[in-house]
Amino acid sequence: MKLLSRVNIIILALICCFSCSKDDNNPNEEPALTVTDADGNVYNTITIGNQTWMLENLKTTTFNDGTLITEHLFGMDWGDLPNQTTQYQWPNTDDLNNVVDEELSFDFYGAMYNHWAIESGKLAPEGWRIPSQSDFEELENYLSENGFENQVASGLKTSSGWLPSSGNGTNTVGFNGLPNGYINAFGGATLAEGICTWATTNVNTDLPLGSRTRVLVQLSDSENILYSDNAIQIGAGIRCIKE
Repeated sequence: MKLLSRVNIIILALICCFSCSKDDNNPNEEPALTVTDADGNVYNTITIGNQTWMLENLKTTTFNDGTLITEHLFGMDWGDLPNQTTQYQWPNTDDLNNVVDEELSFDFYGAMYNHWAIESGKLAPEGWRIPSQSDFEELENYLSENGFENQVASGLKTSSGWLPSSGNGTNTVGFNGLPNGYINAFGGATLAEGICTWATTNVNTDLPLGSRTRVLVQLSDSENILYSDNAIQIGAGIRCIKE
């Protein structure tokens, strides 16, 4: 009986020791940061170098002051610049090219926003913002200097869900860049599964309103991030960065 009791005590001590070591494995480790938008959507994040990014495209349909954003419907003018109507819409998730196995939710790629919604300054959750071209360039430079030279785009793109002409990425960075396409100047959802398009805050305000351009960041069939000036009527997704 004494031997049995001693065995039980040893087993209990080992269980307690294992439990404590598991709980106290890294007492200084901070929990993964999440952020919540005005609709209550919760986003995971990733820290790369000195930057912290959302791991999904923004999908809020409400500004951070509680104001609803107008959903773009067929027949509405997406590029109505003088009237300054803030709008969003969802990219096409029909998977007509059969590049994914599962059925995609309507908000799988996040929302796409028009010029006035982006310019409102009220899209990002508190403490976050729409990135600039410089933010993306800092990300690109950091990755290039840390093992991803000439393969930054592949490292940012998801490893499935892309058209063969664009090619899947490796998602080695864990950034989950999805091919959300873009919204053309007439309001049509275009090239989902073929290209990833993110808006920046860089707008050429030296030109008349109808001729102004915004720098869009894109991932496609190139090994590097693409930066291009596009008419402000073009709609894009938003990948927020922490302030």
